[in-house]
Amino acid sequence: MQDAYPRYEAIPPEWLVDADQQPDYRGSDPRAARSVAAAILGAGSDATAVIHHESGAHLTYTELDRQSARLARALLGLGARPGDRVAVRCANRPEWIVAALAVWRSGAVVVPIPMQARAEELNHLLRDTAARFLLTQDDPDGRSEVAGGVVDTDVAHVISGGWDQVPAADDLDLPDVDPDSVAIVWHTGGTTGRPKGCYHTHRRFLLAGYSIGAATGIGPGERWAASAQIGHALGFIYHTSYTLLHGATVVLVEAFQQADVVLRAIADHGVTTFTAITATWAQLQKALVADPELPMPPATLRGYAMWQSASASEVYEWWLARGIALRNNFGSTSFATWVLVPRGEHTRASLGSAAPGYEVIAIEPDATDILPVPVNTPGRMAVRGPSGLTYWRRPDLQRRDVREGWTLVDDMIQIGADGNTTYLGRTDYLISTAGYKVAPVEVETVLATHPAVREVAVLGKPDAVRQEVVCAFVAVADGVPADDKLRRELQEYVKSRMAPYKYPRVVEFVDRLPRDPIGKVIQRVLRDTMSTMDSATPAGQS
Repeated sequence: MQDAYPRYEAIPPEWLVDADQQPDYRGSDPRAARSVAAAILGAGSDATAVIHHESGAHLTYTELDRQSARLARALLGLGARPGDRVAVRCANRPEWIVAALAVWRSGAVVVPIPMQARAEELNHLLRDTAARFLLTQDDPDGRSEVAGGVVDTDVAHVISGGWDQVPAADDLDLPDVDPDSVAIVWHTGGTTGRPKGCYHTHRRFLLAGYSIGAATGIGPGERWAASAQIGHALGFIYHTSYTLLHGATVVLVEAFQQADVVLRAIADHGVTTFTAITATWAQLQKALVADPELPMPPATLRGYAMWQSASASEVYEWWLARGIALRNNFGSTSFATWVLVPRGEHTRASLGSAAPGYEVIAIEPDATDILPVPVNTPGRMAVRGPSGLTYWRRPDLQRRDVREGWTLVDDMIQIGADGNTTYLGRTDYLISTAGYKVAPVEVETVLATHPAVREVAVLGKPDAVRQEVVCAFVAVADGVPADDKLRRELQEYVKSRMAPYKYPRVVEFVDRLPRDPIGKVIQRVLRDTMSTMDSATPAGQS
């Protein structure tokens, strides 16, 4: 099944992906034959949909329906057309949810904007999407960024402050929205270059949401919170298709980077599922140890923690001792969902198995065809299912990254006989050393179990003799001396647990690892650091 887009005045056909270049979509669901807003709101309900921790504000599904309808009519009154892009820049507040629903109900397209985006970044996102509207909260600190960001863009209307202040005509009819209409355009994190846009239709966005619902079993009465901002993909889907689509309650935490605030939000609102990067779980742990008066999350809390393999196992063990087994998972902007989800029994850092409706395989990394590798063999991730990668205005990348109907992901995985998947890092981060291939995450996982290691990242460092050598950037635990003795100890520790060629011939101590806003290690910063280091292999480590 392929997408059959409606004819748009607002979207040139060449900006979207032709049928022969789309993924080979698998699966369907009659519930997805409508708009995302219609699916979320349904007939309306007095059940609580949204709780804002900082203000204590509650919105029911019925109130979301009423407020979003009013804003949708306001956008239509300003001339919003089907397919127009509406950028939204707002903190984790109920207004964000209202705005997204309103944009969808007007027939327009949501463009999430991270709150911390500076003028140049904002300008790129607005220009790339050709957005005609920008909804932004009244943020005194960000006014100059917004003013600079809209320069030389197609933005005709900047709406700042409360959405209820925008004039709306009650007699305007809301349009019927084709499920194959574009629902959202969002951008990659930009860790490997300038952010690139991809999009999803209402149908694909809903099918991805129904898949995660089946994987997690979420339903009415549950309360979910996340340490993620809605302006990023994870935060957006978490607070819409993961939760509201299934009648659950979203707990919005505006100060989600403050451990004490998050802990109180979990306790105050009876949060049943909490998701954050592993570094955040480490911060919560540190806060609880430092201040025993802070509320400890209940053992019944279901916890999801991404990027576990690159962090100290001590974090996992500490929470497990308190009854919370941190689940890993894998998803991306390409799918608008987690395509790998741990369910039932799982090991630390396991990504679990494919979510319902999705096929995930490991293929030969350098092959031009889709060639699956044997079980327990490292390979590049390829995914097929009800959603997939459709680039916005980038046919060159579409031809490169969708092959034989499969979406190719720039990550290495290994699938075991039991179907559980291990994450091995990005394809372009594989280390070639003296004819061997080393997945950085393998070495990171071993080093992370050493009690002196707080966090670690492994890269390939150029070497005249070996092509590359394994280089480990290590942040040590408090009170541990970072010296040559520890360096040798860590090298021997890896040698005793892995094939000797995988040990880090270079160990560089750092205060902390550089991370982007969603917690991924910024590889380019570490590579810049490597370029200033002595290029010779340390003596005695040949």
